[in-house]
Amino acid sequence: MRKRTYLMILFLIIPVSIQLFGIPYLGIKFTNHDIEFDYVYNWNLRGTGGWYEGYSEEFRANGRYTIDFNGNVANASAYVKWHFISRLYGYKEDEYGSEETYVFSYSLTDGAYLTGEDQDYNITGMNVWFHIPGGVTGTSYSLLDSTYEVIGPSTIWVGHLMPFNGVKLHDSGVYARDDVYGQFSAEYTVDNFFTRDGYLIGEIYSEVNDGLDADTGYPSTFKLTSYVFITSSSYIRPFNFGIYFIAYWVHLVFFYILFYIVYERLRWKPIVMVREPSTKTVIIERNLPNNLEFSISSAYSEIIPTFLVRGKSYGKRIISAHNENKIKGIGFIEPNGKIGTFYGKYSAEMIEYSKVKYAFTEISRVSGFKVIEKYDVFQIDDLKGLDLSYDATLIKPATKRDLPEITRMIAYEDYGKKSKKYAKWVIKAVQNDITVLAITSPQESWTREIMQQIYRRNYPKPQFLLNEIIIGTGFATPGENSGWLYGLYVHPAFRNQGIGNNLVKARLSALKELGCKNAITEIADWNGPAKRIYSQLNAQLVGDITLIGKKMPKVKVRRY
Repeated sequence: MRKRTYLMILFLIIPVSIQLFGIPYLGIKFTNHDIEFDYVYNWNLRGTGGWYEGYSEEFRANGRYTIDFNGNVANASAYVKWHFISRLYGYKEDEYGSEETYVFSYSLTDGAYLTGEDQDYNITGMNVWFHIPGGVTGTSYSLLDSTYEVIGPSTIWVGHLMPFNGVKLHDSGVYARDDVYGQFSAEYTVDNFFTRDGYLIGEIYSEVNDGLDADTGYPSTFKLTSYVFITSSSYIRPFNFGIYFIAYWVHLVFFYILFYIVYERLRWKPIVMVREPSTKTVIIERNLPNNLEFSISSAYSEIIPTFLVRGKSYGKRIISAHNENKIKGIGFIEPNGKIGTFYGKYSAEMIEYSKVKYAFTEISRVSGFKVIEKYDVFQIDDLKGLDLSYDATLIKPATKRDLPEITRMIAYEDYGKKSKKYAKWVIKAVQNDITVLAITSPQESWTREIMQQIYRRNYPKPQFLLNEIIIGTGFATPGENSGWLYGLYVHPAFRNQGIGNNLVKARLSALKELGCKNAITEIADWNGPAKRIYSQLNAQLVGDITLIGKKMPKVKVRRY
């Protein structure tokens, strides 16, 4: 379970981390201008053969454009910061950069430049590269010195991370390059993406050059790629939520199905055994057949039906060992999948099948497990005939209001931490089981003496509830004829004061009132004081249960 959870977390972290890098491309600008946008421009040259082999250039630019409309004229200003670096086989050859500003105007009728200069030279008369006035309406359109075919709706991955919907304008062809790089036959492809209203979303350009180097005349080849991405804008760039979901989240759904449904089915596939000499078929599975009767030989036989109802409400996995007629063994696996409790025959096989790390079982030897702690199982009979009177001023039933204090007390007892997350089971217990509290007033003389010792020696302090001190608690599960006592806690400073005795009798009294004829409990084999309490109630030793584990636990292992 933990491995699958970690794997799912990893699959979650990867797309989330990728998306964090994509967030800068989702910006929306609020401005007083008619148009305002920020962009990034990345240009890369990679030598692929001949004299250019191992040579590379990188050009990085980012800028901001603001445009104001005045009749049929758009007045624009731009700030651009750029950086250039060249390398040969990874070693830096040249590096420089600059910051520049541009002021120009263009027509809102056809997009042609009117005055001033943009980033390209000799631009007068060419159409502006970032705006198609009136929107994309025809089958072709000119930008700068090229004419593009209008392909139609398409998706561009801005920053290669975030999908946006746009109208795609495409151009490709071959031209003769004759410049500082040399004389080449250049084959290019360029795709521009605009909103329907004619505002730029991004541009993707690639070019392959094959020819002669300018300095040496040697045959050479290199490849150019460039990307222009709008990172934030005052206009709406349509985000493609469908593609975004498919790219980043559908795989999580797929792996969830794979790990938590398909794997779950394979993980809990029933196993079939044939036992000699009877040669009867025994099936162990994560299921409890409804048409079979219980035939479980266990000290817990009477209370198992109650455990079954309780286990389902607590979200435990139920596994069983049965033949064609009877259920011979049963196991309850805690929601975390680490701890299980097993009764009846075939417990060893059920432990192996469930793959738990810790098991409470009536057998003490299981291959691969070591004994951690042993418990004696006691049964208290004839509750009706027992004197179960207790100090009612000391004991009271717990309510939901008491939950935080009870949880902190138990969490500290088991884990040394008072956070309620370490004892979440208490919430269910208070809701569904019998829960009693041992309380005392801080004004009682015996209480004051104990509290003085606690403060003087800096011992762990008990929980306070209004004007009362919680000094102990205990739980009980009622069944049809039998009940189960569990989870007895007494604050260490208040032990040997009769608190445990009162908590035991209060719970037995509650079971008696609910019609239970007997009760069962477990006591660690070393816990003599607890055994003496039950000996006064004529409790009979009816069996034992052992906690076994793959390794020694760091904290106390409990099942509820």
